Amino acid sequence: MKVFALLFALAVSLGAQTIPPHRPFAPPEQNARPRFVEVPLLTCGSMPCIEMSTGSGKTLRLIIDLGEPNSYLDLKAVQSLATDMKPMKAEGDADISQVQQTVVPGAKIGDLPMGDFPFTVLDTTPSPDQLNAKEIPPFPADGVLAFRAFQNRIIAIDYAHQKVRISEPLDSEQPCPHDCTQLVVRHVGKYGPVTITSDGFSVSGKPVQAQIDTMFTGTMLIYQDFVKQLGLNKLAKAKHKEFFPYLLGGVRLAQAEGPSLGYNGMVIYDIPLYFFDKEDAHEDPANYDVTVGSGLFSHGTAVFDFKGNHFWLEPAGAH
Repeated sequence: MKVFALLFALAVSLGAQTIPPHRPFAPPEQNARPRFVEVPLLTCGSMPCIEMSTGSGKTLRLIIDLGEPNSYLDLKAVQSLATDMKPMKAEGDADISQVQQTVVPGAKIGDLPMGDFPFTVLDTTPSPDQLNAKEIPPFPADGVLAFRAFQNRIIAIDYAHQKVRISEPLDSEQPCPHDCTQLVVRHVGKYGPVTITSDGFSVSGKPVQAQIDTMFTGTMLIYQDFVKQLGLNKLAKAKHKEFFPYLLGGVRLAQAEGPSLGYNGMVIYDIPLYFFDKEDAHEDPANYDVTVGSGLFSHGTAVFDFKGNHFWLEPAGAH
């Protein structure tokens, strides 16, 4: 897809962002309780999705893609809004002509003001010469909200009750109500775009460093370098395959049920794991072992605190 090539170039041009190290939380009585807005959790091609209203009265359907740093709108959606597009600015105020930007005035999620919201503009239409292009359906949303869209906010994706809760911008860190882990921004590979990662995840009790990608609809994708370390060589050769059209431009992964998956003492049994084919050319990332996605988070509520830079997973039924 054109979108993935442009996102890679965009993220590299913007450089990495490092989340600062953890600082102790202030006691609860020193923190004002933040206001949250609750909106319906929709699905767009099996991916988590919410609506954003515009100042002109139109509504955008946007996938929550927390594995991606930069929010974008599809070119067709921008044309329907009739907003201006301008080239992205690089260092030294030079134009990056192949990457356009636009601003959606008066954006809101529910009754939560998001201001004049900036988006990158991308053509999500698959290139005819792209591998698996004929298998990739039309992009199922108007665009994507990435993790930088929620800077200084908390976002909770409650899959069990089909709700998303988003806070107003926070002035101070809030106490963690559960055992939580630190969110860290890392590169994909040595020089690729940035993404968010966290520890606390495990396979059969063995800890793994995980990229978090809510646009990945599987449970956990284990990279080739760590298959042997986790003792999963046999499972990785599974014949059953599942196609993910919006992961890495369209990729077919081996699927097999096997060991338990866990996060900070929460253990989930009898769910599938995913693996690249051995012949697959995708390079293993240097900075994390696995990718966890919505298929794992759907067993509860995934909470991302982008002010305190923490993540936690609440079991279904927890408040």
